Amino acid sequence: MLSGLYSSAASLDALSNLQEATASNLAHLNTPGHRRLISAFSELIEPNGSGEARPGAVADRKSADFSSGRIENTGRRLDLALQGDAFFAYQGANGTMYSRNGVVFRNPENNQLVNSDGFPLLDENNSPVTFEGAESDLTIGSDGNISAKGQQIGKVGVFQFNDNQLLKSENQTYFRAGDAIVQPASEFKLMQGSRELSNASPVSEMISLIVCSRHFEASQRALRTISDAIQENTRS
Repeated sequence: MLSGLYSSAASLDALSNLQEATASNLAHLNTPGHRRLISAFSELIEPNGSGEARPGAVADRKSADFSSGRIENTGRRLDLALQGDAFFAYQGANGTMYSRNGVVFRNPENNQLVNSDGFPLLDENNSPVTFEGAESDLTIGSDGNISAKGQQIGKVGVFQFNDNQLLKSENQTYFRAGDAIVQPASEFKLMQGSRELSNASPVSEMISLIVCSRHFEASQRALRTISDAIQENTRS
């Protein structure tokens, strides 16, 4: 009976983590570059070092789904999207960060491209992309080359990793290299005038949320039933 109590309690904790991840995915459906959050589960293991499994499961980690998201054609010249397994690079406050979000703007000095957080977009040499001239004069090719008034002035840095799962997530939109090996991307296509939104599916996430809620309620009922049975046995 106690094993059922532990199993139900562990289930509630695991389902709470899953619901949190699903709710986050739903909240960021229209966030450029957002990567869907996935919860992973494993068996509960006795803490005494015996390696024996305990009843129930635990949400031991959360990872990102790096599949491609929805591409939205905006027509805005400084909206950039990537096709292929690759990332843009930004100069963050504490080092380089990588993202699929290619929505950029001119900085107040009108000489760099920055994102909505003010982080400069980096070029192929990991230096901020710099330019002079009006936004309408900037053309960015499918290979990342930037030209203004017919002259090439730089190239957008596009990078890839040996294993995306080794990346360290900042907020599901920004990632740090972590233990992953970074290198210039070899196969990609950059699209000017488009942006990539979240790769979470609203239908799938809503179904997951409903199923999770029903399982949560079932675990609550089981926990309440077992608890009442234990109290009855104690009184008798």
